[in-house]
Amino acid sequence: MSLAGELARAQTLVAERLGLDFSLRRRAELERALLRAARAANAPSAERYLRWLESLPDESPAWRQLASSLTVGETYFFRDGACFQALEREVLPALIDRRRAAGTPRLRLWSAGCASGEEPYSLAILVDRLLRDRADWAVTILATDVDAEGLERARRGVYRRWSLRDTPPAVVDRYFRRRGAESFELDPEIRRMVTFAPLNLAGDGYPSVVTNTGAMDVILCRNVLLYFTPEAQRATAARLRQALVAGGWLAVSPTEASAELLRPLEPVRLQGALLHRKQDQRPGRSRAEPRPAAAAVAAPAPRPAPAGAPAAPAPPPLPEPDPGELRERARAAADRGDLDEAAGLCRAALARDRLDVETHLLLAAICQERAELPAALEALRAALFLAPDSAAAHFLLGGLELRRGERRRGARSLGTAARLLAALPPDEPVAGAAGLTARRLLETTEAYLERW
Repeated sequence: MSLAGELARAQTLVAERLGLDFSLRRRAELERALLRAARAANAPSAERYLRWLESLPDESPAWRQLASSLTVGETYFFRDGACFQALEREVLPALIDRRRAAGTPRLRLWSAGCASGEEPYSLAILVDRLLRDRADWAVTILATDVDAEGLERARRGVYRRWSLRDTPPAVVDRYFRRRGAESFELDPEIRRMVTFAPLNLAGDGYPSVVTNTGAMDVILCRNVLLYFTPEAQRATAARLRQALVAGGWLAVSPTEASAELLRPLEPVRLQGALLHRKQDQRPGRSRAEPRPAAAAVAAPAPRPAPAGAPAAPAPPPLPEPDPGELRERARAAADRGDLDEAAGLCRAALARDRLDVETHLLLAAICQERAELPAALEALRAALFLAPDSAAAHFLLGGLELRRGERRRGARSLGTAARLLAALPPDEPVAGAAGLTARRLLETTEAYLERW
């Protein structure tokens, strides 16, 4: 096959698998990356390399390495100062005040396409500065990227001076420690606030309670969509919208802020930055709800029954909700960010059926989102007691153990999940995995195992 034919085939492949757009104007970039990747893989030719890539799953190391070489991972702390000013002065304070007033001290933030970690760590520093009572809050800061090597660098939290070029000196003094002439190590407390996980935004593994990618208050996905094909842009924007709670915020780069692409999110200009907000589209009072008290008083009172008349028969008792129905209502509540309601519905379902493995798994995922790790662990142990071969339970337990710092236990659980998933038909939905197929969950599991 000619080089032109190989490039056309590569263009199609990276569009289908990674969602990346390498039209004619970027053909030279694709050629350089393809030849470099083929040499690194010791492939005898670009054609043989492409044939090998086609046989690999989307989340394989080779695909992630190619994605990393095809995109620009350069970033720095507090990049795009206007965006971070809007978050620090408007978005996060209003959100914190609202949660305090409601008695739900919880924040969920996501850096989607986090590269080497400067962006999610910038979010963590903002939260630490705004929340003086942070110990009383359940704070989730999720950071995902397709590049496993970048995630490992991010997890270490060591940066060169160039990454701090727009960071105020007071912030550097407070949150960083010098390591040599040019290296700075981030405060371990700030590093512990961020959870890093592999995720291909062009894939369909989100939003999901299983991958902890739902019910987000703020999502930063900047300088990512511009690399995607139009089809991948639309699909990714739709999934990111679904991942936001009502009233949640999405930040993209100015060149990606297309009103048509992000509709129905509402564009809002704050502190010189353009952010997009998800409106609360839940319906208001329904016809089935009780009328206001004044209207009830105005209604005519029922006439008393004549003396000696037989008592009216009591209305039949309402049927108890089906546990499966309660579980699905809990899943819907979790998807829209009502985690307290979701947890309550799960517990109500389990009070009627303690043997429902899916409800235990859903409760475990919800408790993880609420940063209630002991409760999540209890729910997972119950699920594994009932279904020792549940791949979803082993996957969630592995992620939980890694989050608790138990790397050996986490890797063991993820290894068990990978073995169980490999034995399933690739396109079969995994029980308790919120619709994820065996192939998709296996790819995610293997990405975690590679990282750890």
